[in-house]
Amino acid sequence: MASALDRLSYAARQAARVAWYAGHYAAGRRLLKPMPKPDFAVGPTPTRAEMTADMRSVFEREWRDIEAGLFGAPRALGPDPAEFLRRSVLYFRDLPQVDARRHGEREELPPGEQGDGLPEYYRQNFHFQSDGWLSDNSAAIYDTQVEVLFTGAADVMRRRALKPIAEWMAGRNQRTLAGLDVGCGTGRLLAFLHDAWPGMRWTGLDLSPPYLAEARRLIGRTARVKLAEGAAEKLPFDDASLDVVVSSFLMHELPAEVRGAVLKETARVLKPGGLAVIVDSIQRGDQPSWDGLLDLFPHYFHEPYYAEYANGRLETWASDAGLAPIACERAFLSKIAAFSR
Repeated sequence: MASALDRLSYAARQAARVAWYAGHYAAGRRLLKPMPKPDFAVGPTPTRAEMTADMRSVFEREWRDIEAGLFGAPRALGPDPAEFLRRSVLYFRDLPQVDARRHGEREELPPGEQGDGLPEYYRQNFHFQSDGWLSDNSAAIYDTQVEVLFTGAADVMRRRALKPIAEWMAGRNQRTLAGLDVGCGTGRLLAFLHDAWPGMRWTGLDLSPPYLAEARRLIGRTARVKLAEGAAEKLPFDDASLDVVVSSFLMHELPAEVRGAVLKETARVLKPGGLAVIVDSIQRGDQPSWDGLLDLFPHYFHEPYYAEYANGRLETWASDAGLAPIACERAFLSKIAAFSR
């Protein structure tokens, strides 16, 4: 049972993370050249104080779930302190290149130049990041980039997927279950899932060998977590072979037709009664007073498919693919949607 000391430890660790990445965000903004103001209508946006309070509420919800025994407090993921600081240096060293792309001063990845056999939609500098998803350097600094963007809240948003999984797991023997993280990237959600249910067999699937290598370093060597190279729209699993399928921050980076195929594949590989949990960006109407952020995001960050995603409904797309909505939670700038097969 969680104690008062456990709560203080949790709060201190999360506050330190937020302060660290918020500091990176503030320093980075001073290094970036101003972007031109958008020439289109922008909806309402929250104040910084409103966003800070909303982010704090997500940590409070997570602690209540830990206190209720749904899952344990998260461990710190990542490299040793020296490597952690090295990656911070790499992040700032890469910022000028990111900024040059923001202002159109550098070219995109030419199709086919790297990663033969990869889908064309995948060969892009998403978020203006150097090398797209296709290099060791990109894999090394990606987690820092994402945490800076969300000022230290990326991991806690991902971990909100643990609540619907914990509720679904009640009364089940985890050692008999198999799960899949689609588009697992550097493996952060996968690591949290493995920590929460170490007896369950998990697979992490991604198209990027460097990101899979980073995921293996993060998770460590264990027979309970397999990492595989493959496309989300062509899952290498038999029909009705998996109990749980998750994804985090994948859907908004897919063209509409590919996203539809991924959802249909998710439904195909799930067993009857299986669970799908998707963590992704909020969409228009999820928090109407924040809709302007959805207008601005693809303007300031390279997200070629985001506007179409933001103006749609994840729940509708999943239903069309054969998944039945069972729960949905907004957590800061993300939504966590759970579906049954």
